[in-house]
Amino acid sequence: MQASSVSSSLVVQPKGTPLDVDAANLSVLSYNLLAPAFVRTVDARTGEPQAYAAFEWAEPASEVLDWDARQPRLLAELQACKADVLCLQEVQFERDPQNGDIFTLPAWLKLDGYNARLPAQKYLEQMAERNKRVLNTETAIGNAVLYRTDRLEVVDDDKGQSNTLVAVCLRGLTATPLAMLDPTVVFSVHLDAKTEGKRVDQLKKCCSFMRQIGVREGVIAGDMNTECLPGSCVSAFIAGTPEPTEAEMNRECASALRLSTNTDDELQDGAADNVASDAPTDVQLQEWKALWHEAASTVRAQRLAFSHVATGATRASYDHGKTCGPCVSWRLDHILYTSRTLLLCNSWAALEADPEAAAKGLPNHTCPSDHLPVAAAFRPAPTPSLNDLQKAGLFSKFNELEARQKTEHISLTEQLEQSAPLPPTDDGTARMAADDTAQSQTKKNKKANKKERPSPEMIAFIQEQRRQLRELKENHRLQRLELVRGLSDLEQDALDAITCTETWVDGGGPIQDALG
Repeated sequence: MQASSVSSSLVVQPKGTPLDVDAANLSVLSYNLLAPAFVRTVDARTGEPQAYAAFEWAEPASEVLDWDARQPRLLAELQACKADVLCLQEVQFERDPQNGDIFTLPAWLKLDGYNARLPAQKYLEQMAERNKRVLNTETAIGNAVLYRTDRLEVVDDDKGQSNTLVAVCLRGLTATPLAMLDPTVVFSVHLDAKTEGKRVDQLKKCCSFMRQIGVREGVIAGDMNTECLPGSCVSAFIAGTPEPTEAEMNRECASALRLSTNTDDELQDGAADNVASDAPTDVQLQEWKALWHEAASTVRAQRLAFSHVATGATRASYDHGKTCGPCVSWRLDHILYTSRTLLLCNSWAALEADPEAAAKGLPNHTCPSDHLPVAAAFRPAPTPSLNDLQKAGLFSKFNELEARQKTEHISLTEQLEQSAPLPPTDDGTARMAADDTAQSQTKKNKKANKKERPSPEMIAFIQEQRRQLRELKENHRLQRLELVRGLSDLEQDALDAITCTETWVDGGGPIQDALG
């Protein structure tokens, strides 16, 4: 199959095309491996095979489903792709009796030249307990990220991510063709299979992780269990996504809730109006719209902008709830990336290039998993930033504001102290000793017996004092917020590098102190 040009700089290549042709590119592959424990396993709670694991079309099983048949094919694909980063889902981990019996990467996935980032042990143990209870097999299954050590190095601490979300922050090694790659977080995700709200929460965690370590560059790759069509809440994480139409919202809400009986082809052909008989209720639709806006506001608030690698269908099986054919296809595997520093150069074709596999269903004799891998290569660019002169000018603005606000606070405090009412003398006349000041009177009043009730004049003064100080504090907060909102992205990056913006807006504090 010949590679077909999509644009002047982007090509779609046949699945399996080596990704290391251009050494200056960062290549990423995502692959749901279909863990052997999830193949025709019996649910201990029902005594029946779980529906998602039946694979009725995959015969003969000894040639298509058995792990001895699938594992060598999976290994061959991973070795042949030559990707810089492998984002894997449904990895079946193994106990290591030589290392405290912890779960480790299975021996067949310990690829030469790669290191791995795995879920935290506590999550793997929890998964093993669940599988023992449900599937009668004490095995841990989850995600992993493998990366080439001859081209990439880790720049973050292992945060102990969960089974379905594993992240590692990488940068290109100096003196290699990837030296241009600045710190970039790569995620392997396996989003929830049933609930859009949980899928949104998982992607929000990705965004939070990036900002917590001070990075705005990233790749999120994996089995997202959604087609990411307009109207889906996951699609709201993609930069430039317009607000969906009412029909699109209805369609995706109905699809996610499994309300619609329309075929996938009908929905993609735009027959959204045909779902009326299985349309979501007003409450369901309003909740869906609120979730969409929550997702969209997350990326705006975190100042992240993800683009989407256009892919075709990656999974083919009997339709939902069916035990016979024909097979239908879904686009469930995706790669999102920040295009600010990553220029998409090429990607792999999916089931649109393999109609025979789409008709047979996955896995089959040529596809060893129930998902096709997706892959893309990106040309890194330096992370844009302010120069030293621009930073000095920016921080000067902050320090000028802080100095002005400090002066205003001192001035108001002094005015209030001078206007404090004097305590009455025994005969009720004001005592005005020459050496007494309003400040000393205030201090004496603070030391007074707590049981002694202040005069009405003093109570009124204290209330007014507090009101004016609260008002000044809020005005100062709004001034800081206005300054921050007027910053460019690069100016905001420079501020983020030295202090927490939200903390500074809420409480202030000289920028010079943050600079040390």
